[in-house]
Amino acid sequence: MKRPELLPKRSSCRVGACLGTLLALGCTSVAPRPPHAPLERSETLPAGYDSLGVVSAACRTHPRKRSFRGEPVTSFACSPSELAGALVEEANARGGTLLARESCEREGESGLVCSAEVARREPPAREGAERGTEFATDDDELLVTVASRIQIDLDAAEMVDRRARAPGDVAEFVALPMGHVEAGVMRAHCSPSECDADEARAGLRLAAGALGASELVGVRCVAFDGERVCIATLGVPSRDPETDPLAR
Repeated sequence: MKRPELLPKRSSCRVGACLGTLLALGCTSVAPRPPHAPLERSETLPAGYDSLGVVSAACRTHPRKRSFRGEPVTSFACSPSELAGALVEEANARGGTLLARESCEREGESGLVCSAEVARREPPAREGAERGTEFATDDDELLVTVASRIQIDLDAAEMVDRRARAPGDVAEFVALPMGHVEAGVMRAHCSPSECDADEARAGLRLAAGALGASELVGVRCVAFDGERVCIATLGVPSRDPETDPLAR
């Protein structure tokens, strides 16, 4: 997927990434803000604001297959609201305080692209923060910019096709609960420099929930072949509550 990128304004230096890359490389000295810091919104760029360029984010929905390889976690939460979150994260990484001219459009049958112009009211004073500063988040929500760097593999005998669940509704067990069956083996993997074990585990939970798995069984995270890998068995009730009245 195309991950958020900061494009140049006229002849200014190019900041950002190409297809499949989501990096916040900087050429300004504007200090970053916390990822979820609130931003102003405007249909146009107001007078008195300096443009910091354009950020864009794109995703495509995950394939409806029983097995697949290398799907970014963002494919399992591909929606305008998720991409809006990516724009906010990228705007804050650039030190912006306003998003203008936000727009989203479909790209092909399964793609979605959103973009906006980032701006700041005035040249910032020195804030003491350096690029690369790590900010604590208010909860354990996986940042969209991190999720785009985590890839998901699934091996399953049949397509997992249950009602989607929120990541927080996906339980973790050491062993499969009674009355539940295995639905496949899922792996989340990324470069150690791009996500930590908790983030890879959160990506696993998000993707599992999107497919309708009710639990992750035997989760383990290891370093393997130069990557950080979290792997687990997906579990689902043997009877589907959506189609089987006896399971309700």
